[in-house]
Amino acid sequence: MSSHLHARLLAFALILLGMGIFLHKSVQNDYPIVPDQTRTIWNLEVYIEFAAGNRPVRVETYLPARSDVRDVVDEQFYSGPFGLRIVQEGVEGNRKAIWTYRYPDGPKVLRYRTTMMEENRSTPLPDSLQSEGRPADLPFQSNLQRQAFIVWISTIRRQSADNESLVELTLQEIFSPTLSDELAALIRPLPGSLGRLELARTVLESQGVPARIANGVYLDDARRRAEIVSWLEYRVDGRDRRYFPNGNPSKFFPIWYGLGEIVEAVGASEMSTQISLQPSRYAASTIARSQVDDGNFVLRMFSFDALPLTTQLVYRVLLTIPVGILLLVFLRQFIGLQTLGTFMPVLIGIAFRETALLTGLILFSILIALGLAMRFYLEKLKLLLVPRLAVVLIFIVLSMAAITILMSDGEQRIGLSISLFPMVILTMTIERMSIVWEEYSGSEAIKQGLGSLAVASITYLAMSNRYVEYLMFNFPELLLVIMGLCLLMGRYMGMRLSELRRFRELIGIKDEAEFPFKDKAE
Repeated sequence: MSSHLHARLLAFALILLGMGIFLHKSVQNDYPIVPDQTRTIWNLEVYIEFAAGNRPVRVETYLPARSDVRDVVDEQFYSGPFGLRIVQEGVEGNRKAIWTYRYPDGPKVLRYRTTMMEENRSTPLPDSLQSEGRPADLPFQSNLQRQAFIVWISTIRRQSADNESLVELTLQEIFSPTLSDELAALIRPLPGSLGRLELARTVLESQGVPARIANGVYLDDARRRAEIVSWLEYRVDGRDRRYFPNGNPSKFFPIWYGLGEIVEAVGASEMSTQISLQPSRYAASTIARSQVDDGNFVLRMFSFDALPLTTQLVYRVLLTIPVGILLLVFLRQFIGLQTLGTFMPVLIGIAFRETALLTGLILFSILIALGLAMRFYLEKLKLLLVPRLAVVLIFIVLSMAAITILMSDGEQRIGLSISLFPMVILTMTIERMSIVWEEYSGSEAIKQGLGSLAVASITYLAMSNRYVEYLMFNFPELLLVIMGLCLLMGRYMGMRLSELRRFRELIGIKDEAEFPFKDKAE
């Protein structure tokens, strides 16, 4: 395998791996890709208060069902001396908390609290709800009533074209403000507030349309006493639909399915149940990271959440450096900008993070000029390299101190950040610039110095960008993508943009006679 093909395959493998992890986190795990994105989470509390009379007590309350499409972040139970167990029942996956105590006495309080995501999704209807039609399940009280229902449903079927229109006509009839005598008689034996919903459910199932009653809360505002509401869920043509008798809410959260009450008790008196809702907004990235499964090795490896906070703050800066290096490689390989040293402009760009761009450019120019003057003076003393660098560094410190004092006396804020400018970076830049000055020319040193400032400014703008910082810290797998791009750019052997002007006279030559070196080149 040639080195060219090897480099390309490695580059594409790194890019695909990095982008694969990035898409997995952003799509599968809902990691936000922009900063300051927030999500609303809701705190739901069921507060149960009752009186016990020194006899066995059993209190049951429905809990939000868990599934792959619903997020229940946290749950807390306040049970006191009561025993607690969690059970799951029915094909719907309903969950119940069951508190029991043999001989409680006096007033008692039980409490359940959960933190859940804001969502409009219910758990999908289970396949076990599919039915072939069960007319015997309808609450007929007489054969005459049964015959009246058959006539009514036959009329609905005749007026409909498919299951979807049949459902719409059925719901329109059942939830009409004025009911026919036949429907009123069917609703009468059903439970009070859910009579129409239960009738709609049984009618739809009798026609082969799976349906169920969902009970939950509307997520519209903080409420000390939230109301439990119910609606109908059914499946038509493979799609789950919902029907809300009292309007169509923008946000809702189903807790359980069926006809039961949210709290049921045996052996208790003076029962009082209060359901409270409180919304809170949190950073979406924080919520996404908190939901990562401990067993997800890939996401844990590409995350800094387990590190101390001080270490995380350091990595917020360090992880932006490869972005600056990527820009540096592009500017040198494709544009052809000349700089002092290989990665010196990126280090200067990091220094600009402490001083801001304009202030950093001014301070850099002043200190480089003073340092070069000192460097050329020391050249006359014929000092060795290490002592010379030490003297230049000490002079830079003195110059920084002097500028700080002068600026502070003039009540200029520019002097307050100068002490943060890295001294070693300045010292090595001065040394490198002086060598170029001596070996080539002053104009070449100035050109490379200006090129370094241009690259440092561009890399600073990229590394200090809040979106770049957010992406690199929350998606460190993008380092693999940057590495792959650097490998691809490393195989570029063409002309740089700056060389087009240098070789512009050769570009237009077409006649072999005008190119005297062609035979030698061949």
